Amino acid sequence: MEKNYKILNRDQIKYLAIVLMTFNHIAHILMTPGTVVYEVFEDMGYFTSITMCYFLVEGYFYTHSKRDYAKRLFLFALISEIPYLLAMGYFQLNVIFTFLICFCILLLLDSRLNKIQKILSVLGLILLSTLCDCALILPIATILFKFSRGNRKEQIQAWIIMCAVFFVLNVPGYAPVDAPYPFLSGYALLHGFYAIISWILAGIVIQVFYNGKKSEKYVFFNKWLFYFYYPVHLLVLWSIRFFLL
Repeated sequence: MEKNYKILNRDQIKYLAIVLMTFNHIAHILMTPGTVVYEVFEDMGYFTSITMCYFLVEGYFYTHSKRDYAKRLFLFALISEIPYLLAMGYFQLNVIFTFLICFCILLLLDSRLNKIQKILSVLGLILLSTLCDCALILPIATILFKFSRGNRKEQIQAWIIMCAVFFVLNVPGYAPVDAPYPFLSGYALLHGFYAIISWILAGIVIQVFYNGKKSEKYVFFNKWLFYFYYPVHLLVLWSIRFFLL
């Protein structure tokens, strides 16, 4: 019997992710940190990184050419870096570099290297991600998504693990500077919980409402939308800040 609540295809979920990413970047680029609206906009955007990571893993298994996929990620990571640096105002590699690292991890896991070589190589890439946006957590999520793929129970467990790891990684960043023990700070714990709400919602959307299909309309547009939208919207937001604010 067809499950009538599987109502969202891959591209519809990606559109939602793009919108929420824009809210996050509006907060970081145009708003004052510490305000309620800033925090809401920032936390909404966390939905995007984990959702795109999930579809990266799915795309890895469905793509006709893994080489072309990797080239595409590398090209748009380079294109997006200047807009990212301008918009954010500090040096860091943008999240498409992180996705490229995640893709390389998948290639390594499927390679003919022996177990020790795979472990060391993957650990090296995870450490390399510390230069990038969404460091550490997305490479870890990639590994969990790969090994839980096709098993609903294991995928739910993977989402729970990732939310827990994301919470642990976020709490110290919200703690007061002079707090000796960040995990004893009520403020940091509360904001760490707020940060994982979007990840929990992403897991629900994908596990409950995703029908496993892609849109049959505008295939070319859907394929390239995120790649082009990412650097363009960063340039637009930076221009608003630079010329208007």
